[in-house]
Amino acid sequence: MIDDIRQLQSTSSSILEICPRFRLLVIGKTGVGKSSLIQQAFKINEHISEHKRGEADIDREFIAEENERFVLHDSQGFEAGDSMIFKTAKDFIDRRRKEPKLQDKIHAVWLCLSIPHADGRLLESGVEEFLKLRKEILGNIPLIAVFTKHDIFVDKLEYDAGESCDEVTLEDLKVNTLEKLCIQPLKEAAGSDILHATVSTNEEYERTIRQLVDLTTTNVEKYVASEAALAMMIAQRVDIGLKLKASIAIGEKRYWRGLASSMNFTGFTMLDCLSVIHKDIIDVWNFNDPHCHLASDQFKALILKDLDKVDLPHTAQAFEFGLSVVATIASILSSLSGPLLPIVVPIATGVVLAKWVYDTYQRTNIVLRRIMTYIVDLTCIMQILFLLAPTGPISRHVIKIAIKGYEGTCKSDVHSAIQSHCVSVTRGGGDDALEKIVRLIKDHSIKAEDVQNLRTKIGHVDLQVDEEW
Repeated sequence: MIDDIRQLQSTSSSILEICPRFRLLVIGKTGVGKSSLIQQAFKINEHISEHKRGEADIDREFIAEENERFVLHDSQGFEAGDSMIFKTAKDFIDRRRKEPKLQDKIHAVWLCLSIPHADGRLLESGVEEFLKLRKEILGNIPLIAVFTKHDIFVDKLEYDAGESCDEVTLEDLKVNTLEKLCIQPLKEAAGSDILHATVSTNEEYERTIRQLVDLTTTNVEKYVASEAALAMMIAQRVDIGLKLKASIAIGEKRYWRGLASSMNFTGFTMLDCLSVIHKDIIDVWNFNDPHCHLASDQFKALILKDLDKVDLPHTAQAFEFGLSVVATIASILSSLSGPLLPIVVPIATGVVLAKWVYDTYQRTNIVLRRIMTYIVDLTCIMQILFLLAPTGPISRHVIKIAIKGYEGTCKSDVHSAIQSHCVSVTRGGGDDALEKIVRLIKDHSIKAEDVQNLRTKIGHVDLQVDEEW
């Protein structure tokens, strides 16, 4: 048996060693909405002050306590007649571009611009100069022009149009007006290849924040580095689809690949093997978990307790995964609406764990199925927690709600599908196990565009309530 667990290094740790945080530079005038944008994209409660003129320090690294996977640099906007701010930003970017390590470089820039009124001007002269010189200043660093406060723009347009304007005409008016006020002058200054997004931080417009995050991630992966793109997927807390994508990408890099004939786990206990897979997954989801409940042995034990069971209560999934989860959780929360009672989720006893978890890994069908089941179970529970606690903090109480929600939704179906899946454990037997894992995750995934509606259906979840395991 190999005692040194350090030899079984998680893939997420290897990636985060290269790029532990996503480094973002945000440029914009006071009042443009930088703080609320950052708070929504990375789900932090901490206030990021929009400095008064002359007070912003672009060199200051802002790292939020409840989300340490991104670092923010804040720059004032480039106002007319103030060349010093422009020069400070230019020099800062130049220094960061010369940094030898990826973790110290700027990975993306968001240039925040307020959507102007009909007779207003989008770009100050300093911003125009920055845009014209952007390729020289930034090199391959993705720059995205972010038009903020889209909701105010839409509300005013709808008010001016009046009730007589039909929906199709109104939609065309929005597109054409935005093109005239923002996109056209932006392209005239920066060229037709400039990236841009229109956002609002109102809850009903959360899709606009997702689109910005997706655009950023795609271009960071294309022009900067895959490790920086994965750091963004981990740091952001607005797009469940990117979380799933990152989980699969990290799994495929090492420990999910070639499970039927893998040499990665040789000599380690099953607990060692499952623990390193566990760490890869929870690192990606990056919840605000100050007490490290998700990394605890107790949480692992809750997942392990039914891993071999094929006779779980069957739960007919009448709807897609997200809606089924909501129905189950609504029932759980309803039962808790009276006097607060602990949620009973029995932890596997030491005797049960000792039966196989501390055994040395072997390339057998039953071991393979256990690993596959653990991966899919944990990933489904992470999705439910994403619905319940987007900002955290994570409590044992909310973890138990997520576990019960999964048990009442599709756990039996997942276990049955894996138990009946016959995979060869001989060398060179293909990668059927990986394909099956990915297929099951995708079949039991919550769509990003449904998240806000599902949260509304669930209603309030008290994240301050906690209980013992």
